[in-house]
Amino acid sequence: MLIYLAVILFCFLLAFFKMPRSIENIALVAIAFFLCFGYMTGTDWYNYELFYYDIELANKILKTREFGYFITQSFFSKIGVDFWTFHIVAKLLVFGAMIYFIRYFNVNVFLFLGIFLADIGFYLFIDCPFRNLIALGFGLIAFTYLFENKPINYFVLVFIAMTFHLSAIIMVFVYFIYKKNIKTIYVIIAATVLYVIAFNMDFLTEYIYKPLEELFPIIKERFTSYLKDEKFVSESINIGSFIRLAVLFILLLFKDIIVSDSEKSKYIFNIGIILLLIYPFGVSFKIFQRFPLFLFPFYVLAILYLLKTVKIKANLYILGAFFMLLSFFQTYNTVTADFRYVPYTNYIYYWSKKDFPPIEERAYYNKKHSPYKNKK
Repeated sequence: MLIYLAVILFCFLLAFFKMPRSIENIALVAIAFFLCFGYMTGTDWYNYELFYYDIELANKILKTREFGYFITQSFFSKIGVDFWTFHIVAKLLVFGAMIYFIRYFNVNVFLFLGIFLADIGFYLFIDCPFRNLIALGFGLIAFTYLFENKPINYFVLVFIAMTFHLSAIIMVFVYFIYKKNIKTIYVIIAATVLYVIAFNMDFLTEYIYKPLEELFPIIKERFTSYLKDEKFVSESINIGSFIRLAVLFILLLFKDIIVSDSEKSKYIFNIGIILLLIYPFGVSFKIFQRFPLFLFPFYVLAILYLLKTVKIKANLYILGAFFMLLSFFQTYNTVTADFRYVPYTNYIYYWSKKDFPPIEERAYYNKKHSPYKNKK
């Protein structure tokens, strides 16, 4: 567990120093090495490795879903590229897209990573919902076109992202609302209503899910089974929900300061608020948590724009300390929740020894050796 906390501490320490770009890049390579070369950690890689080498199985499972991933993995599999080479290179490319995204908005790259990794980044890169991660990579580049007012480029990349994971469709809705003037009172009302609805599964199923199912048959095909599985459905409000509400309150309290920075900061604030409003649906109905993933970078950007624009030093220190402590708390909760993250293993170690355990041994390695294997 300590290695994950050390990564967050490493990011925050570097955030306090102004370094030459070359030194900054070396530090980013070190972080990428940790994030992208994880081997027996996580859960999703197992099925992806099976699909990669069994094209017929992949054809049955993946081709009727997001065909972009199926075509991509089939191509590299057929030309003889090893799965882990494919897997790691894809993650490195997404990490590169994220760094490009962060630098595009001219914020402290290490402060962004310290908050983002603790909140959702370890899940994305270590547990690694692979198609979702690749879709996010396209989404990050797409958003830079959105802010340059190039809608055609934006929607082309959104479409490509959707061929890897359908949840990228949320970026279509973002386009129509990110420029709106979102009034504070409306956000408070919306948050109250949405949090009540999100944790009332009967209402959610009867009045939201079923009508959507009738309009879009693919929803029934993809999501109905999740409603029947208790692992994916919950009516209890967890501590994360209260944390989001606290952050929502902070952002609303300092809204005028955040949006005063530029027109761009207004758009960042709006998308960050949208994330906080839809977040509870991902808590009560786990499959919905894939949709907000595309908005999390703007939630972090909104926090950084807040820290950048606060003029009173006491407020800056209090807010900075709050978000840093929150990051350590979230890291601890994520890593100790179950077996997925600890022990951490790295592909390069096994590559250097030319000793690759069989897939079944790797699949159960963390389940056998994690100190958190009995947690649910």
